[in-house]
Amino acid sequence: MYKDSSAFVAWASGIVLERGPMQVGVDSLGDAWVGNEPEGLGKAGSNGVICLGDGGKATATFDLPIANGPSFDFAVFENSFDGQFLELAFVEVSSDGLNFVRFPCFSNSDTLPGTGTFGYTQPEKIHNLAGKYPVFYGTPFDLQELSGTPGLDINRITHVRVVDVIGTMNPVWASRDVTGRKVADPWPTPFPSGGFDLDAIGVIHQMPAGFVWHEEQSNYVVFPQPAEDHLYIRSLAPDDRPLSYSLIDLSGRILQTTELPGDGRVILPQITSGLYMLQVRGSSGYFNRPIVISR
Repeated sequence: MYKDSSAFVAWASGIVLERGPMQVGVDSLGDAWVGNEPEGLGKAGSNGVICLGDGGKATATFDLPIANGPSFDFAVFENSFDGQFLELAFVEVSSDGLNFVRFPCFSNSDTLPGTGTFGYTQPEKIHNLAGKYPVFYGTPFDLQELSGTPGLDINRITHVRVVDVIGTMNPVWASRDVTGRKVADPWPTPFPSGGFDLDAIGVIHQMPAGFVWHEEQSNYVVFPQPAEDHLYIRSLAPDDRPLSYSLIDLSGRILQTTELPGDGRVILPQITSGLYMLQVRGSSGYFNRPIVISR
C-alpha cells in the first residue's frame, strides 16, 4: 500500500527500540546503530528509518488503538530500494502491551545456501513478513487472521512489534516461519545499518476517540465478528441480561435503536461495511463495544 493512500488514518506515535547486533555471534562488532526512535514515527518517508540489527525489535504505540475492520488494518514500511533486496521482519500485536501474538508467516525462499549479504528475495515466496515491498509501499496485515486468539482483543490493538528476521541458515540463530522452515534473508549484514529498516507503521482502522472499553463488563459477548446482516448479543452471567442496543457510526450518529428479543438476535440495517460502535443497555448498566460490519 502506497504511503499516500487515503486508507491510512494515523501513524505510530511512540516507539521503544531494542537494538540487535550487527552480526549475531560476533559480539566484537557491537550493535547496529543507524536511526533512533523518532525516525520510525509519523508518515512513511518523512523521518528516516530505524535499523534494527540481527533480531532487533521495535515496539510501536498509537494515539488510538488499532481495530479490526474489513480487509487490512495496518501496514509496516521498510525502505527496499528496488523491491528485490528485501530485509524482512516478523510482526506481532498486543492488546495489553505484555502479551504479543505473531502473525503466522511463510517463507518458501531457497535455504540452500540461503540469501547472501546483497542477495535478492522473490516477494511472491513470502507471506506475512514485513519488508515484502519497496520503499514507500507498506506490507499490510489483517487482524482477522488472529481472531479467537486467547488474550488478544483484535478490536483494540495497542502495540505493534516488529522483529528483525535473522537470515543465517545456522540452526543456532536462524529465524523460522510458522511451519518451522528457516527464513532466508540477506545475511550477514555486519554494518551499522544492518537488519530490518523500519520506516513507519500506518493505521488503516482505529477505534474512534470517545470509545469506552470497560473490562468489568466483558461477560457480554457479541458474535459473529465481522457481522454481515445480523449478530447476537449474549451475557455469560446468569444474573445479567442485555435489554436494548444502539448502533452508532463514527460521527456519533445513532443508526438504529431497539429492544433485544430473548435470543439476543439483532438484524442489522442496510449500511456500508466498516467500523461501528455497539452500545448495549443491560440489567447491570451500559457498555460500548466496537464492531465490524462486512458485506
